[in-house]
Amino acid sequence: MVQIGRAEAARGVSQRLAATVEAYPGLRVVPVPAQFLRMPSDSSAGGQRVLRGGRLPEADDEVFEVVGELWRSAGSLVTDAATPDGRVLSATDPAGYVISLARYGIDDPVLTVASPPFPAPFLDRGLAAGLLAGVGVGCLGPCVARVGPSEVIPGLASYWGWVPIFALVVIGSLWFPETRRFGIGLAATGLIIGVAVAAIFS
Repeated sequence: MVQIGRAEAARGVSQRLAATVEAYPGLRVVPVPAQFLRMPSDSSAGGQRVLRGGRLPEADDEVFEVVGELWRSAGSLVTDAATPDGRVLSATDPAGYVISLARYGIDDPVLTVASPPFPAPFLDRGLAAGLLAGVGVGCLGPCVARVGPSEVIPGLASYWGWVPIFALVVIGSLWFPETRRFGIGLAATGLIIGVAVAAIFS
């Protein structure tokens, strides 16, 4: 199978998600963050994957039949299984994308698309950007926190005043899959350098 990059994988996932939704008139998808989606069982192994999906609030049982027929007509191998949690319709298309439609109990059906695995780049741009940003924040954060507030409220300035804002930015970056690598790099160098600078000058 030809290896693909992250951008191509993300584009392929979006195209398959849109094509599946458009196959059933009136169907609407409510996006669900990737960290809350269940990885389709056929895509558990391998390297990095792009995962997208959402709830289908207007869907009824007929959507399983329509979607299954769409996937079969596209040349996908389709399986329809009843699990203890609910019904799961899954397909693997010729390009290696894994698509699933699952209803667990009385919840809305959830449509999920996972890309084929792709290798991690030798130098991850998000991680590298986070590491560089962390160096800047670590060096400047304590100094700005010490000088900035003193002009407004004398006596309340602290070399540690940058930590709450830094923590919020890191948590926000780690929350979203698209910025998670950046957040890891930012946290790593920002904490090490920032804590060292604040400790030295405190």
